[in-house]
Amino acid sequence: MIDGSLIDTDVHHSWRSEADVWAYIPRQWRELATGELGGSLRVTAPYRFSYRRRPAGVRLEAYPLNGDKPGSDYNLLREQVLDRHHVERALLTFDTALNNAVPNPYFAQAVVRAINDWNVDQWLTNPDERLCSVVLIPGQLPEEAAAEIRRIGRHPRVVGALLGWNALSKPLGHPLYHPIYEAAAEMGLPLILHTAAGEHAWGPAQFNAGGLPGSYFEMDNLFTHPTFHHLSSLIVHGAFEKFPTLRLLCVECGLSWVPWLLWNLDDHYQVLRRESIWLKRWPSEYFHEHVRFATQPLELSPRPEQLTEALESMAGLEDLLCYSSDYPHWDADDPRYVAGRLPRSWHRKVFYDNARQLFRWPSRAARPVPAGMSERIAESTNQ
Repeated sequence: MIDGSLIDTDVHHSWRSEADVWAYIPRQWRELATGELGGSLRVTAPYRFSYRRRPAGVRLEAYPLNGDKPGSDYNLLREQVLDRHHVERALLTFDTALNNAVPNPYFAQAVVRAINDWNVDQWLTNPDERLCSVVLIPGQLPEEAAAEIRRIGRHPRVVGALLGWNALSKPLGHPLYHPIYEAAAEMGLPLILHTAAGEHAWGPAQFNAGGLPGSYFEMDNLFTHPTFHHLSSLIVHGAFEKFPTLRLLCVECGLSWVPWLLWNLDDHYQVLRRESIWLKRWPSEYFHEHVRFATQPLELSPRPEQLTEALESMAGLEDLLCYSSDYPHWDADDPRYVAGRLPRSWHRKVFYDNARQLFRWPSRAARPVPAGMSERIAESTNQ
């Protein structure tokens, strides 16, 4: 059971209207993208920075009564996440802003700067100190991305750097991305890789092997594919050797495949290490030291113990997991569900300690759990 506060590493917040962000975008781009000077829809379409989610994309109860977007209302987020689950810190990771794989790199830079400024002004000025967030990275221009990390990363409530899309269509170990990693390491900010690097958002990068999926059914089932490649690339190309303080949090990419990937990396390293002469340790050692995973989504094994057996096949995995809700999405996980899927001996690490260590937060005195919550979690765990 959970006996104290918890940390949620993936809460998607949003703007009420795109107009909230357009106000931060330079007039040059705003006029072109919104058609304020008579631009046609054909011209403006590539510059849209949100996309239409499928109808089941969010929970119905997450919609504010005034009809605003889910995740845009602080009071509702406080009620449904912060207070309900006794959250000590919630990492705000954007929602529609994750899908900015726009083709024009200069416009992408302007959009990202605007979103980051909006986020600081509208969310990080909130007196609720439980809220922290990330700097969104314009991946199209790595040098500009590094500059943005250094600009926004100085804010005391910005605690990570979010790479929301793979705009260069290259695996993330490629040296082109190194300026991003250098800046993140310099600022002491973990790099956050959300659902791989946004390949699922119909950006320029290949989504999966064998061609594009033809349905959401296929796409949801294949979310993990790009993450296999990105993690392999980061390790094999020595990113963690070059940037020894770089830390990585993988969000929304599943867990059960991790032992398989590490077994294969270590096995192939024995015969192919001459291709990675910069590596000084086993690939799995770099993984354990530098990589962490958010829990959502936990694979739905027929019986909870099957998932536990799969995860326990890789020693030390309980030290790498950080609880995440994925609020307000339709498949969001509350802590009672996660507690029931993982061994009770893992709970303190998964719900609190691992995230605290990742983001280098001081440990706070545990506050009492709201009345009835421990019992509800214990009941869920025993089912």
